[in-house]
Amino acid sequence: MSSKAQIIESLRETLTKVVKKDFSEVDADESLNLDSINRISLIVELEWVYDIEIDSDGLDPEVFDTLNALAGYIEGLVNESV
Repeated sequence: MSSKAQIIESLRETLTKVVKKDFSEVDADESLNLDSINRISLIVELEWVYDIEIDSDGLDPEVFDTLNALAGYIEGLVNESV
């Protein structure tokens, strides 16, 4: 099981890989400004990294607003799958 802080660090690395922009210094509450293509690519990568299934149809777009929001969502899915 991962802590939220560990998930945020992992998300920074994953975002940097997917979006091709450095997210290492992005504050956890700072807007990520992801477009729809980045979000789709990120969903695919997160499913692989965390071995989870993300229902993109029912996914609230605000999940992608900040690292904190995204980490909270991922943490919930990871805990459900345990």
